[in-house]
Amino acid sequence: MLNQNQTRKTAISIAVATAIMSSAVMHPVMAQEQEPKEQSVEVVRVTGSYVTRDTQSTMSSPIQIVGNEEIMKSGFSGVDDLIVNNTANTGSVGGVNNLAGGGAEGRQTRSANLRGLGPSSTLVLLNGHRVASQEQDAKRNSYTNLAALVPTIAVNRIETVLDGASAIYGSDAIAGVMNVITDDNYEGVTAIWQHIAIENAPSNLLQFKIGGGSGNFHGMFASSYEYKANLQNGDRAITASNNTSGTAQPGNYALTSRPVAADGGDVIIDNGVNGPINYSQLYDQISASTGNSRVVFADPHCTVEGTGGIYVGSNPFPHGTCQFSYQQMNPIMPQSKTWLNYATASYTLDNSHELFFEGRYYKQEGRRFGVASMPISLGSPVVPAENPYNPFGVDVQFTGRVLGVNADYREETSNVDGTHLLLGIKGDIGSTDWQYEVSGVWSQERAVNSAPDTDLQMLQNALNGYGGADCLIDPFGQPSASEVPGQGNCVYFSPFGADQLNHDERVYYNLLQPSVGSDEVTYQIVEFVVNGSWFDLPGGTVGVAVGGQTRKEIRKVGVDGATQAGRWGFFGKRSPGEGDRKIDGIFAELYLPWTLDIDMQLALRYEDYGKFTNTDPKVGVNWRVTDDISLRLSASTAFRAPSLAHSVGNQTSSGVSQTVDPLDPNDNGTFRVVNTISNPNLAPEESTNVNIGASWAATDELTMSLDYWSFDFENQVTAESAAQVIQADPNGPNLIRDADGRLLAVNVGYFNAGKTKTNGVDFRVDYRTEIFDGHYISINNSLTWINEYTVQVGKDQPVYDVVGRRNDNNPGSVAPEFRDTMQVSWQHMKHNANLTMRYVDSVEDDVFLPMNYTQPWGTISSSTVFDAQYAYRFGEDDRYQIAVGAINLFDTDPPAAFFTKYLSTAADPLGRQAYMRLSIEM
Repeated sequence: MLNQNQTRKTAISIAVATAIMSSAVMHPVMAQEQEPKEQSVEVVRVTGSYVTRDTQSTMSSPIQIVGNEEIMKSGFSGVDDLIVNNTANTGSVGGVNNLAGGGAEGRQTRSANLRGLGPSSTLVLLNGHRVASQEQDAKRNSYTNLAALVPTIAVNRIETVLDGASAIYGSDAIAGVMNVITDDNYEGVTAIWQHIAIENAPSNLLQFKIGGGSGNFHGMFASSYEYKANLQNGDRAITASNNTSGTAQPGNYALTSRPVAADGGDVIIDNGVNGPINYSQLYDQISASTGNSRVVFADPHCTVEGTGGIYVGSNPFPHGTCQFSYQQMNPIMPQSKTWLNYATASYTLDNSHELFFEGRYYKQEGRRFGVASMPISLGSPVVPAENPYNPFGVDVQFTGRVLGVNADYREETSNVDGTHLLLGIKGDIGSTDWQYEVSGVWSQERAVNSAPDTDLQMLQNALNGYGGADCLIDPFGQPSASEVPGQGNCVYFSPFGADQLNHDERVYYNLLQPSVGSDEVTYQIVEFVVNGSWFDLPGGTVGVAVGGQTRKEIRKVGVDGATQAGRWGFFGKRSPGEGDRKIDGIFAELYLPWTLDIDMQLALRYEDYGKFTNTDPKVGVNWRVTDDISLRLSASTAFRAPSLAHSVGNQTSSGVSQTVDPLDPNDNGTFRVVNTISNPNLAPEESTNVNIGASWAATDELTMSLDYWSFDFENQVTAESAAQVIQADPNGPNLIRDADGRLLAVNVGYFNAGKTKTNGVDFRVDYRTEIFDGHYISINNSLTWINEYTVQVGKDQPVYDVVGRRNDNNPGSVAPEFRDTMQVSWQHMKHNANLTMRYVDSVEDDVFLPMNYTQPWGTISSSTVFDAQYAYRFGEDDRYQIAVGAINLFDTDPPAAFFTKYLSTAADPLGRQAYMRLSIEM
């Protein structure tokens, strides 16, 4: 029996629809023809439907189709970068980094994020099949990494369905589906080399494909290797400014007793900048005025040039905070090396049956170059009075970071590999016009990440005089009884600014240790589809598709012993774990041509996750009003099951987030640990989607389409915002503070939040004409307008309309009101040239502010970027091509944003990316 929610959803009329933004893509040789050639009708399966139909039929769901030649026109090296041209996409994770985090900062990643409903709400398919991915955003929402899917040269086209598709594909298709379709029928050999000149960060891409066969066999293999150099914040003016954190080097020191000099007198220190300061008398004054024996001083040499310290405080030095700017030393993007390999093969058994195979293997290595050492956000190391470098003569608690280890930078490494194998059979059922397809998929992605962090046990040993490579330490981190502090093989470490460049190098041996973790996701899928015709209606034959799928999803998380023990100064305590879930689904779809002008698509899918079930219907109507005008309507429900990281397994996890402590007036933003734990009781996210559209072929040269879309998104799974938990109760039980009241960490959990509603309009214009003999001009323009984007954080909470906001303070994505992409192309025989304009509207800057703020920090201005390319074909049969161009032709800086300096989900600080591409076809 259906539950109440399922009954409500089943009663909703829904739909599939019409290709509103399909791009006419020509092969370069065909482009020389002055008149298009007649093409026969080809029977195909279009993304968003399992019923086969001819390509001249329209669909009731809006679909964007971008071919390989369009990708080449863009100058982008991969599918991941191409997503920025899609005006329906907003707030992708990855591409470039910023201090707000998001995505894997140690390697090259990019997510889709249609309609700004979250990266996990867009289902990415490879030839209609799911691929395993362990990638997650900062809130552990899973996403498929478009930068590591298949070689770009292997892509035939990308079909993107711009409304809910769970009735066809199941979970994750709330905002739509992006289906990357490979060129499996390719014959010949093609090789491409592309060099991209980015200031301080050049990249190179080499790729090739080979295809062919004989008799009953055909195969294709494609491979690519891409190298991208790292780019640091210090390499760009917009990111090279200070952005201070309260955890610094030189650091800050908490004293609980009066400082005393070696001769028993007062401690007086002259740093050469602030003059002689009597710390003993100052301690007495502050302790007496506050009634607290615990007094915090900034490092005595914080203000000395060359130490890196930035003094912040309303009190006279040193009764304030020594801070540090991590901004310049962190990366805009990491160094990455990506190998992508893809193979497909088919073998015809007879005239009716065919075996097919698909294989994908990739490997990606990333190197993140960051600040030399991370702040000690956890733990409270103590510099004992016996440490000869301690100028206070009493035990002091140290808050800061360890300088001097890998003094230029701190290197994190990331190694990811993925394997995707598919084997299937398809063919005709007897002598009927029905076909079947059965396939099995094994898909796995595994990441191993290593990042140095301060070993708190080793640091305390060094502060106590037991530092150095040859100082005997037992496996539990305790010094041998035979060792003497600061003598023989053992040395003292000083965290004080006066000594930061004058240490015995031996002391740095084991202060930083690698924190190693792994994440592995595996999909095991068996599915079948049967489709064919049923009976005739006035408009044609009814098409039918039925099918089913069983899928097992497995996640394994591994962490090293030190991480499990919580020995790191920056990374939080985590535990390993694993879990799995099994999903069974069935679906049915009908194509109903009621008349020659009106057809309908009906679809229904049921999925069983064990802990919950979900039923999603979809109905679409397409009406060809005249030969030139067609109308479409689609409505559906869609859902997304909680991510594996949210709901499956017994592991605990932690991350780091930039937060502000309202109890600390000098805290302008500090990295703190955020601890999260999975919630097995999460309900699925659900949405109701509606699309109403029209297409008009005004002339043979001019076509236009207009679509109104609406998404009503409920039960969003999200982690509690660390910033909101802090603001709600600065002394609450979910906050971890030390004895001095310093905020160390925040505990948050996952929950089903409130609602997100969004609606707006997509408008597309395509125009192509021959301006004079053999010279063709085409103009393509896509515009997306967001009319409404409302967010409700939780049940019974206020609803906020956040169109035109950065949305850093809520579960939503950045929501510029307008996005527009226009391309103007010229074509004449062997010559092609195009100019692309990308516009992103301005947004209010609300970072760190509550959702009900009355005044933003300011406005992040709109961004307009131009790309250009010229390509020329030459040689026998035009087999060679050279292309030159530039992404961000005019070297436009991204609009400035508070704290992060730029908004990575809307623009990037890479600057002009000039490129040259050489290709050969044989």
